[in-house]
Amino acid sequence: MQLPLPETSYAKNVYWVYPVVLNDCCRIGAPEAMSKLEELKIGTRPFFYPMHKQPVFRKMGLFENQSHGNSERLAEKGFYVPAGIGISEEEIHFVADTLRNTVRN
Repeated sequence: MQLPLPETSYAKNVYWVYPVVLNDCCRIGAPEAMSKLEELKIGTRPFFYPMHKQPVFRKMGLFENQSHGNSERLAEKGFYVPAGIGISEEEIHFVADTLRNTVRN
């Protein structure tokens, strides 16, 4: 799993959302992981859909015959888990442990 950096030399993450990107070696993709987490009452949100695949832009004739591997991979392997000031320390640990077990099994 790839997780966001807590901070860099120029910025500190405020975790408006908490993104998770499953490694290519994971047997499951984001939709399956999200479904398993939903069964355990953990809400998730998919990453934004790649612009070059959005119907509104396709209808306009934009991005024809184009492939954008990074955005396609992120859409397939990435999603958001709960974050923010309303989540307790206990809930954070529950989400993290459940996510870890979901990806392993």
